[in-house]
Amino acid sequence: MQNRSFDHLFGMFPGADGIQPGTAGYTQEDSAGKTVTPMLLTNPGIHDLPHSREDFVRVWDQGKMDKYAYYNGAVSLGYYDSTSPGMSTLWSWAQQFALADNFFPSVMGDAPSNQLHLVAASDNSFPFTIEPFFGPCNDGITTKAGYDFQHVGDQLTAKGLTWAWYQEHLGDCAHYVSQENPFQFFTDAHDAPNLKPFSAFATDLNSGNFPAVAFVQPGSSHSMHPASGVSIAHGIAWLDGLLKQIQASPIWSNAVIVVVWDSSGGLWDHVPPPQVDSEGLGPRVPMLVISPFAKRNYISHVQMDDESILKFIQSRFGLDPLNERNKMGNDISDMLAF
Repeated sequence: MQNRSFDHLFGMFPGADGIQPGTAGYTQEDSAGKTVTPMLLTNPGIHDLPHSREDFVRVWDQGKMDKYAYYNGAVSLGYYDSTSPGMSTLWSWAQQFALADNFFPSVMGDAPSNQLHLVAASDNSFPFTIEPFFGPCNDGITTKAGYDFQHVGDQLTAKGLTWAWYQEHLGDCAHYVSQENPFQFFTDAHDAPNLKPFSAFATDLNSGNFPAVAFVQPGSSHSMHPASGVSIAHGIAWLDGLLKQIQASPIWSNAVIVVVWDSSGGLWDHVPPPQVDSEGLGPRVPMLVISPFAKRNYISHVQMDDESILKFIQSRFGLDPLNERNKMGNDISDMLAF
């Protein structure tokens, strides 16, 4: 999913490390000098906020978390709760299964950095928005060449295991966002048959040959990415449908589904992200584990980031770390009962 902070979606969730007076950035000043504190949003379709690498760094303010209102406006301190459109559905999934309240994007930046860390534990030391060298649909600033370092798809293939990346609007340049597909950056994967349109997901799900590891990237209208006039309830309904579709499929009894947001999107969160290296971590986002093996109505306080998901895949299938960064931190096993 896309561009929502933890406090924005789960800051009022019972038992979570959420919004409280006195926490970092709880009281801020906007650009007009007006005092701003967190408020319940009445608009379910807020506009997109600044969320480049530079934008994140300035609102982070060396861990004070106090420049959101000044640079991004009062709306950046807004939050939803269970009374907001669609939110009771999202909260219900968290209450039934496991929620992490100490999960951070691996990089203080936006796509493609965190997507690349999810699959390769590296963004080629470039924590800024950039598009892949390979097409289709890369009409902006691109990488100088395809990446040739190893990713988890390589590891799975080498071990004889199947994997796939499913993306809505794949190759439809009116809607497809190439920088959200990390495998398109790699010389050996950009045109691999493992990259599939989301329309193939339902068929594969019920085929009896679903991949051992699958990634799903919804389009912008379904990813909860803020956009003026587009209710967050629309993205929640899409996610709810996807999760129920998997629950009704042959794979459910052996499935571990991880739902994660790629960045906080310029929305405030009160927890200063630990700085594990020169690029991150970034401001906190929600992460849920939905599975027959998930701990029920559980909130994990273990520090995690995108590479925690990668580490879990590697642990499950006996794969080695890809690099030194991949060796750091925890996996997601605290949220599981096996």
